[in-house]
Amino acid sequence: MSETNVVLRAYEKMNSNPSLAGSFTGDGFTGTDGHILWHLFDGYTVEIASETVLIYKNRNGKMYECIHHWHPCDEDLYDEICELGTKGNVTVIHRSWLGGSRILYSGPREACYIKRTCFFGKNTFLYAD
Repeated sequence: MSETNVVLRAYEKMNSNPSLAGSFTGDGFTGTDGHILWHLFDGYTVEIASETVLIYKNRNGKMYECIHHWHPCDEDLYDEICELGTKGNVTVIHRSWLGGSRILYSGPREACYIKRTCFFGKNTFLYAD
C-alpha cells in the first residue's frame, strides 16, 4: 500500500461510513492506481479513480454514457464522495444541449432549491437512497 493512494484511503473511509448509500467495490490498488465502482443511484454508476470522479448512465446493466465528470483535489475527494452519496442527499446535474454538464446542487434533499423544469438543457436528479 502506498501512502499516496488517495483512492484507497477514500475506499477505506467509505467502508467505515454506514451513512453512505449504495454498494461499491474497489479494484487495482497498487501504488497510486486503483478505482472504486459505486452503484449509488438507480441506473447510474459512479467511478472514482485517481484525480477523477465520473458518473455513468447504465444501459442493459453496463456503464454506457458518462453524463458528468470532475477532478477533485486529493484533500476534497472524500468530502465530495460524502456529499454525493450520503443517504437522503440529492445531486442535480444540468446537461446543456451543447454537450456540457455541471453539478447544480449536491446535498440534503430538503434543502434543494432546483426545480425539475429548465430551459436549454436537462436537469437529472440523482437520489442517494
